[in-house]
Amino acid sequence: MAKKTVITFILVSLALAACFFNRQAAVRIFKSQPSWYFLNLHSYRNFSHLLSVSFGFRSLASDLDYIAFLQYYGDLDNASSHYKDLYNYMDEITDADPNFTFAYTYGSAILAFNLKRYDEAIRLIKKGLAYNPEFWKLRFYLGAIIYRQKGDTVKYVGLLEEAVKFEDHPAVIERMLGSIYEITKTPDQAALYWARLYRKTKDKQSRNLAFSRIQFIIREGKLKNPQAVIKASE
Repeated sequence: MAKKTVITFILVSLALAACFFNRQAAVRIFKSQPSWYFLNLHSYRNFSHLLSVSFGFRSLASDLDYIAFLQYYGDLDNASSHYKDLYNYMDEITDADPNFTFAYTYGSAILAFNLKRYDEAIRLIKKGLAYNPEFWKLRFYLGAIIYRQKGDTVKYVGLLEEAVKFEDHPAVIERMLGSIYEITKTPDQAALYWARLYRKTKDKQSRNLAFSRIQFIIREGKLKNPQAVIKASE
């Protein structure tokens, strides 16, 4: 009888210890992750997202959604509809991982500067700020889009110049800034910008555009110092 009592006491003690340590581990996990990381009403919008939350691979799910977006955006057949589903793609990516900050900046830049769908771009940035209030680069993009929408060129250009300093800026910002410089600056200043962009950009489309714009400006014959442009592009 005494032996059974001891065994029962040990088993109960082990069970209580397991419950205690499991509780402590759960508390630490919940403290280490934002509230949206766990199952909530937000999780049920998409079945694949529900699975990703349940099994803890939100980042992987958002990466897969991002790959699907790249295939969609890279398909020229979708250009005929002006990429009507683009916002939905970005919304799903950031549903899967609300901290995927590049999706907000890249998506809003395309929506605003390529497609001129300012309301959707602003909505996407506001979603980004709701989940990432400390990611202050989003405020630059929001300001640039609002100024662009209202036509305040001076402030708009200033915000783009700030945004392009960040290494993870969307390449569309580079191209947009160069196009504005061709309107607002001298041919030499615009050509110098394109030349420096040609040398520094990591984006193939930006590099090709920079090269073609340099050639165009040179052919126009308005450069006062073509050697400086050539040197900047080397």
